Amino acid sequence: MSISVRQINTGQCYSVSAMRAAQVNLRFIEMKMCVVAARSGSKGLPDKNIKPFAGRPLLAHTVEQAVQSGIFDIVAISSDSDRYLDIGREAGANLLVKRPDELATDFVAKPPVLSHALRTAEMEAGREIEMFFDLQPTSPLRTPADIPGAAQKLEANADLLNVVSVARAKASPYYTLVEETVDGRIELSKPGMQYGRRQDLPNCYELNGSIYAWRRQPIVDERPAITERTGFWLMADECSFDIDTPLDFAVAAFVAAHHFGWPETR
Repeated sequence: MSISVRQINTGQCYSVSAMRAAQVNLRFIEMKMCVVAARSGSKGLPDKNIKPFAGRPLLAHTVEQAVQSGIFDIVAISSDSDRYLDIGREAGANLLVKRPDELATDFVAKPPVLSHALRTAEMEAGREIEMFFDLQPTSPLRTPADIPGAAQKLEANADLLNVVSVARAKASPYYTLVEETVDGRIELSKPGMQYGRRQDLPNCYELNGSIYAWRRQPIVDERPAITERTGFWLMADECSFDIDTPLDFAVAAFVAAHHFGWPETR
């Protein structure tokens, strides 16, 4: 069984003209897919998802990493933009999911976008997807071990619903993170241990946005990313950039070039 590269447009399938004959063999008993969700129209950093980064459109790096990981039967890109879909196809995506208008606004949450991509892929594959990855296009600095590692952690722990990628927290809720109160004061996010030994405190991590690995049912149910059954995959600080602003972009491009040896971003 194989899936040809196709574009899915609000539930209707049609072949994309001039498309190279990419095929994905369904090699695994458990079917895996990933989606790179890339809406157009970013306000803070215009067209950030396709902004040139290390010689390629930003989203292309994530699509290529998904393909190169070798674990996915379906690598999908979900977008409201035909231009973005074409870039995803050129980078190796074998399923193009054109979002309906109601999933392409500034206010739509991520879970409905993911469940739409899952339903679309299952319709095309003719079977259920057992493992589903959400790989953010704005987090391009993954190592080759990260995607398979997150998958292996989820597969090895039957009690987990999902695994999310994290980095070591740069600020501690026990020492440095504070919250504003209703009367305009600040207080520690986790008070009570300010003067304890740091080594006695729990390890603290922050979501880095790079990898979200799920079993099927939480995607169908549109569950939040963090539940009582969420595990984590720890990534290095130098890989943990979530590009949202011009400063984020500049710093990530510098690290890509000077730490990882990627081409300079011009």
